[in-house]
Amino acid sequence: MPAAAPYRMPAGPRQPVRSGYPQANWQQPAWQQAAWAPRPPAKADNTWLIMLLIAIVVLIALVLAGSVLFLNGRTGTDAGGTTYPGTSTVETTTTTLGTTTTSAATTSSGGIGTTPTGTAALQGNPLYANPSTGLITQPCNAVGWPSDSTAGQRFFDSISPCLDRAWGAAMRAANLTYRAPTVLVPTGQLISSPCGMTNLATENVAAFYCPSNETLYMPPKGLQVDRYGNKPVIYLAVYAHEYGHHVQRVSGIITAQTRIERQNGRTSALGLESSRRLELQAQCFSGLFVKSVSDTGGQFTRADYRTAYEDQERGDRPGDPNRTHGTLAHSQGWWDTGYQSNRLARCNTWSATSNDVA
Repeated sequence: MPAAAPYRMPAGPRQPVRSGYPQANWQQPAWQQAAWAPRPPAKADNTWLIMLLIAIVVLIALVLAGSVLFLNGRTGTDAGGTTYPGTSTVETTTTTLGTTTTSAATTSSGGIGTTPTGTAALQGNPLYANPSTGLITQPCNAVGWPSDSTAGQRFFDSISPCLDRAWGAAMRAANLTYRAPTVLVPTGQLISSPCGMTNLATENVAAFYCPSNETLYMPPKGLQVDRYGNKPVIYLAVYAHEYGHHVQRVSGIITAQTRIERQNGRTSALGLESSRRLELQAQCFSGLFVKSVSDTGGQFTRADYRTAYEDQERGDRPGDPNRTHGTLAHSQGWWDTGYQSNRLARCNTWSATSNDVA
């Protein structure tokens, strides 16, 4: 089902969505993007080589099988096969940061479905197959706020179970396999991960997710705790965005998006648009989660909405030729789509028009 356009609130006392970039902060913006870490350059697609090797192996197997049948025929012995009901052998292809591996796996016919790929992982992902499904509502209480690395680890560890429950239930309802990510709260400005080196002093990054080790990196320096102070909902929303990237990882979305970049080029029009769809979907997932824990008996209430909403203009810098996150208005609008609806299907940015993910 095609997703609706980003939610626009009706006219009223609310302030309109701002679309401009504050010129006073043009050289050094006060905000920073939530992101997932830069990936290494994409490797060449070796699919043809893999297929050639498979063909050679199959040919050898056929020759050997023919020889066995010939020998059995000569000795008068019949060869028979055994079928085991309830199981099936499938080929699973896993693409991680430009590296593709193929392996055989045996799964129970009544077990969890395989991770979707290609179009089935993007426009038709099982996560938003049911238009009335949202994240479960639950109370959630944070411990303190990430004033430093130690406090930050305590803060994010305290809210991680809420995200695990919400997305675990959503994944299982969609017949997908769920696994929780890891969260790290590094100190300093230079952060090393399997996805590369991130320099908070020179890069416009608040936090990031590395799909290679399925880890969320939430550095206090990038989160600008000296600016936001004790406002837990700000950090909750950023964390929910990065966790959204993990959901995209385990549901096949990142793998499919990475393939688009490999085939078309990361900075091609299609490559950049696929990145914007990925980021704006994570924004929508963030809004979904913040809404699901608001006014549910826990710490977060509708009074936190304005604080979180006004912080969601985390899109691309004006004039940036490699636009990977979307406009400020779309970044805020897709977050609000998730918050106002709490419907997973409304976060299907892959079926939205190009104008709605510009």
